[in-house]
Amino acid sequence: MSDKPSGFWSWALSEKATQRMLGAVAVICLLLTVANLMVPAADVPYVAELPLGAALPAFAAALIAVLLTWPLRMLLRRRSGYYTQKDDAK
Repeated sequence: MSDKPSGFWSWALSEKATQRMLGAVAVICLLLTVANLMVPAADVPYVAELPLGAALPAFAAALIAVLLTWPLRMLLRRRSGYYTQKDDAK
């Protein structure tokens, strides 16, 4: 088994992956800034005033964090015996 992930997550090991991810975050921030300037704040109710306004976003954030651990584990995973084989080779 190779140390590098294969399939969908192999793109994360490319040389341009870091630059592309940072670029995507910058574009999302820019779009959110523009959206904030275009939507009048007076018409948007405060989140805590809505029924379950704080509970639902908190649940969604926790659910997303839990679901993202699987792909993170796929990226960081090493095959069994990875460290012992390297130690034995010395």
